[in-house]
Amino acid sequence: MDTLVAATSLSGNYSAGWAVAGGLAGGIAFLLVVHMGLAVGMTRMNFLHILGTMMTPGVSTTAAYAIGFMMHMMASAVFGLAHAAILSGIDPPSVGAAAGWGLLIGAAHGAVILMVLPMMLSMMHPLVKDGRIPRPGSLMTGFGAMTPAGSLMAHVVFGVAAGAIYAAGTL
Repeated sequence: MDTLVAATSLSGNYSAGWAVAGGLAGGIAFLLVVHMGLAVGMTRMNFLHILGTMMTPGVSTTAAYAIGFMMHMMASAVFGLAHAAILSGIDPPSVGAAAGWGLLIGAAHGAVILMVLPMMLSMMHPLVKDGRIPRPGSLMTGFGAMTPAGSLMAHVVFGVAAGAIYAAGTL
């Protein structure tokens, strides 16, 4: 009977492989939302370029995108591990419930990012410091008034995808 209970619960069944898979899928979903925002003029924040040039400010645009993509996917895998750990502690009973919790976890994650990232970029990004990339402003509004909403939505989509995939693989 214990085997049956364990197979239908996330609690005690943490799977790093499914957590990373969920994080990577969530990272791709996140990028789709971000690039839709760029395409429709909702934001001017070129996320992958900003990430790529943070470490290597003098590289070509193509190299900046490639480096930014790699950095983003590594962070997505790590955040997938964290989201899965939280979900394992909450122990939602279904994939739908895990997706719902993922939405809430993603929203909290996005809210923290909106508060912390502007300070980090202002202090650490060489192209922000020298004025080649605009200052992010409060809650990233330096990239457009709708940037906070788009960023929050991208994090919510990440959480839903990461949570649903993790639960689908482990329940």
